[in-house]
Amino acid sequence: MIKHVLFFVLLCGGVYYYWTTRPVEHGPGVVAPETPAQQATFNVDNFDYKTFDITPKANIDLEARILSIKNYYFDKYAELCPTDIVFGWGPMSDERNLGSLMVRQSERSFYWEMTEPPIKQEKMWQHAANMHLIGSTKKIRDKISSLRQGHVVKISGYLVNAKSPEGWTLETSLSRKDIGDNASELVWVKSLTIL
Repeated sequence: MIKHVLFFVLLCGGVYYYWTTRPVEHGPGVVAPETPAQQATFNVDNFDYKTFDITPKANIDLEARILSIKNYYFDKYAELCPTDIVFGWGPMSDERNLGSLMVRQSERSFYWEMTEPPIKQEKMWQHAANMHLIGSTKKIRDKISSLRQGHVVKISGYLVNAKSPEGWTLETSLSRKDIGDNASELVWVKSLTIL
């Protein structure tokens, strides 16, 4: 009897896990057409978050599709920004271009795995970005934790630099055209909506 109960509990847990983590599908078509809007900040003071000194560099408003999510627990940035999300917009929010590739994340960056690019690779890089997210409130941090691949989200906040008490800094990219090391955005998330 105990084996049957245990099997049923494990089965229910597995179904729940699959249901709450499975990718969201939209079908063919662009679901996030606009390029992220960015504007340099003026008269915005530095502020503290936990033990970090945060310097706002630009306002950002983003509406994009989540291509991949990775949580980091043990690297030196984990206390500041435990979640990295690869966002896509324009052609990189269209399932017709996403079906033939895999987005992989590693060591706070991302790369593509594919047999053949669905569109020109330069265009792929210009319409996707890896972002380190800092939730400004517990509610937003909880919402970040609930996000799934395929969700279309709207985010408003700052692109920021952060300095730790140990002396290291993590700086945001301010360009949508850079690739490779130091090309990720560090985002202070003031609002997040799942569309």
